[in-house]
Formats: sequence, structure tokens, C-alpha cells
Amino acid sequence: MWQREWPTFSPVEGVATVAAGAGTLTLLMLKPPKDPRWEGGILFDDRVRSGLRLSSESDRQRARSLGDLPYFAAPVIPLLIDPLVAAWLVRGDSKAALNLGAVGLEAFSYAGLASFISTRISVRERPDSAECRRYKPDADCERDTEAFFSGHTTIAAASAGIVCANHRVMPLWGSEAADVGACALATSGAVATGVSRLLADRHYATDVIVGFGVGFGFGYAIPTLLHYSRHKTDVSLSVAPNGRCTGACLQLSGAF
Repeated sequence: MWQREWPTFSPVEGVATVAAGAGTLTLLMLKPPKDPRWEGGILFDDRVRSGLRLSSESDRQRARSLGDLPYFAAPVIPLLIDPLVAAWLVRGDSKAALNLGAVGLEAFSYAGLASFISTRISVRERPDSAECRRYKPDADCERDTEAFFSGHTTIAAASAGIVCANHRVMPLWGSEAADVGACALATSGAVATGVSRLLADRHYATDVIVGFGVGFGFGYAIPTLLHYSRHKTDVSLSVAPNGRCTGACLQLSGAF
């Protein structure tokens, strides 16, 4: 299924993927700033929050837990089902399996790094953190400044972008309807994760929208721009004496 003219996963991509993963892990281990640089909603944030935020703390916690399911399941289709089951076990295409897995890891690593860099630069306080400090002054409310943009939504949307890009160019699930369904399934999971973050009051609408755009953008663009829209060509060049001219001259010839 991996067409001959598509460039395979390169050593440069491998180094970049490892570097992005290492950067993400480093930022994950570092504690975020406690003093917010950005507080409150912008644009339509407050209107959306008042309409979607669940009033009960138990309901918010339940929505948060349910929204975590597609987030934690984000790698299943692009890193397990498509490369290992569909490409390798069913189709026997080890080349496609290896490249699908590697490119998927690459897209996830870039999306994760972008999310952590954004939260560390913006230092935006989560809405539920601000709510606790505002209305529960006697409670031990810890400031949480990892709101912008939504990391959960970013990773879930990156999965959707990878799945949609792969199934657009390869019949991984055997039919056009099934491949469209794979894209729709992954995208629905990303939307569900984003909505759950609003219901649970963990993010503002702008956090979720930007996170979805960045995540889906990386997931779709990395395989499409670096592999599916490029063509590998065999180029040969040779330099030889040319007897058709007077004096000393060389002829450069090539085939591509």
C-alpha cells in the first residue's frame, strides 16, 4: 500500500521526532508557573462557559473522566490498528506498517511539544482554578496555569488528523466507506474530548478550538506534506569528455 514514489520515514525525521519527544518529556517533568500571566475568558469564552459548564461538581468530574477515554485511546488506531493489524497482519505490507507507525509517532511528538510550549508561554489559569479561588476563599485552591491550549484536545485531534490523512490515500480498512468511517470515528473522539473539557470547566472554548486546530493540523500535515504529496525520484548524473567541441570541455548528462 505504501506507493513506491512516496518518500519513506527518513533519519532526519527520526532525529526530529526523538528531539520533540525529549522536549515534551522535559517540559512535562518541569512544574508549571503558579502565578498566571493570563486570567479569564476572551471573545465568546464566557458565554460558552456559562452555557456548557456543568453545575454539579460530581457531574463535572464524570464528564472529565469520560472525556479522558478518547484521549487515552488516541494512539490505538494510528499506532496499533492501522500499522500492525491492517497493514502488517492483514495486508502483509511491512513497509507500510513501519512507515505508518513512525510517521504517526512523529506527528504526535510535534503536537505534544507544541501544546506544552504554549502552556508554558501563555500561563493561562484554568477556569475551574479561578472559580475555586473566587468563590471558595477558605478552601485550599491550587492555581493551575495549564489552560491554553487544551493538551487533551490537541492529542485527540492529532490522532484524528493522522487517521484521516492515512485513510485518504490507503485502503487500510478495505473499502471507501470503512476508511471514511475511520476518519469520522477518530474525529468524533477528538470532538468528544474537547466538549468534555468545557463541560468539566477545565478549559475555555478558545483553549479547545485552538488545541483542536493545532492537533489536527499536525496530524494531517505531517504525513501529507512529508510523504503523500511528495514523490521520490531516481536521479543519475555523469560527467564525461565531450569530443564535439574544440579545446578542453566536459559534458554533464543526467536522467531523472
